[in-house]
Amino acid sequence: MIRNSLWKRMVFGYIIIALFMSAMSFYLFLRLNHINKVVDSIVNIDIPSIKNGEKLVDNLLEQIRNEKKYLITKDRAFLNLFDKKKIDFFDRLQSLKKSTPNNKEKKVVINQIKEFYNKYIAMASKEFILLGYDKIIPPDIHYEDKKKRTLDRLTQSINKLILTQRATLIQKIELFQKTTHKSTRIFFAIISFAILCGVIFSYFFTYSICAPIKILKNATEHIAHGDLDYRVVVKSHDEIGTLGTAFNQMCNKLKEIDQMKSEFISNISHNLKTPLTAIREANELMLDKIAGQISKPQMKLLNIIKENTLRLIMMINDLLDISRFEAGLMRYNFQYANIQDVIHKSIEEIRFLAESKNIYIQWRNGVSIPDILLDRDKISQVLDNIFSNAIKFTPSGGIIMVKAHEIETVNISRVFKEQNRLQNVRSFIQVSISDTGVGIPVEYHKKIFDKFQQVVNKGKGGIKGTGLGLFIAKHVILDHGGDIWVENNEGDGCTFHFTLPSRYNYILHS
Repeated sequence: MIRNSLWKRMVFGYIIIALFMSAMSFYLFLRLNHINKVVDSIVNIDIPSIKNGEKLVDNLLEQIRNEKKYLITKDRAFLNLFDKKKIDFFDRLQSLKKSTPNNKEKKVVINQIKEFYNKYIAMASKEFILLGYDKIIPPDIHYEDKKKRTLDRLTQSINKLILTQRATLIQKIELFQKTTHKSTRIFFAIISFAILCGVIFSYFFTYSICAPIKILKNATEHIAHGDLDYRVVVKSHDEIGTLGTAFNQMCNKLKEIDQMKSEFISNISHNLKTPLTAIREANELMLDKIAGQISKPQMKLLNIIKENTLRLIMMINDLLDISRFEAGLMRYNFQYANIQDVIHKSIEEIRFLAESKNIYIQWRNGVSIPDILLDRDKISQVLDNIFSNAIKFTPSGGIIMVKAHEIETVNISRVFKEQNRLQNVRSFIQVSISDTGVGIPVEYHKKIFDKFQQVVNKGKGGIKGTGLGLFIAKHVILDHGGDIWVENNEGDGCTFHFTLPSRYNYILHS
């Protein structure tokens, strides 16, 4: 049962993002609602209140003019206009009072306006009544001053109300601007935070998938290169973890199958070696005419049997060597020897085969090389394999060049430096064997040292072998503490290089 699947993580992440976006939308809705209320208050309350305050001043001035005109002309049209403006004044004053239910300062000013306006109306009404009785109103300086002071105070109160309303409007506009700016900053902060969270979530979620997949990819490459002991560490309980567990199970099965295959080959090789040895010995006896005289056709057939028997025995020996390498049971007889003597012996053994194909072997033996620890037979096996391949894939008239020289550690191949298997090595003996054959494609430069690998040169043909020689050669050189690799020549053919430690405290490669 997958406890923490990728699906659950994705759903959880999207739920978190959805909740965050919902909270952000709710907050923005509240801020926009607040801004809307401020704008609504400005448009529907403050601006009409200021207009009503300005209209109060206009109404008052109209009433004063109509009062004076009526007192002079006694024309009731002016009195009617006075009354109409009075009603309009009270309506506007009442509207102002309703528009500010919670503003105590405005209420005080409105009450003052109402008080002074009532005083003015009382004075004007008194004058109208006296005028209706046709009485002449004697000039009264104190009365006129009182009326003037009342009108001045009334005008001042109205102006004060207008100023108060304008101050309120300015405050609301400033509040609106601050709220807008703050909301904008908060909006961009939330958006930035949401983007950052989304990027972080996407990064870690992608990393949680790509990192283990990369590990699995590297593990697959190890398995592809024959490292069947490689395993991945399973840390998660999701689909990737399940895939890693399945991968390890697959590796265990491959390891088991490979072990069974190696045991099968080893058993078959051992079982075949005994009867093949008996066949070879019997064939030798017949060729030596121990069992009686044989004719020339029989001699030819017996020689064919001898060659193929030897070939089969060599193949079986290679298979047995592979089994020993894989089991770590290969034995070596290390002795101090000169690599030039080993090379010279191998050249002499294959010279006849090379000359039969009209191939010239050029051996540069002019540099003094110190003796080193090596197994002569195993190094001869490596040289024989490389020479055999060179002769096999070099056309008639070709050249095989051999050279050996001592090199310092700092000048060794980049490939060998990367592997870094030895410490405190001062110098190596490098042997290089070049040919003018068909060459080896670059993609096969590492593969050819694996088991049962054959090089396919399209359009160039070639002779197929068992694909075991270079695998054995690689293990022999590695066990000597050296390295082996191949490079293409500038023209045709390729060059095999291998190194053997020369001056150092000897450590066998494990």
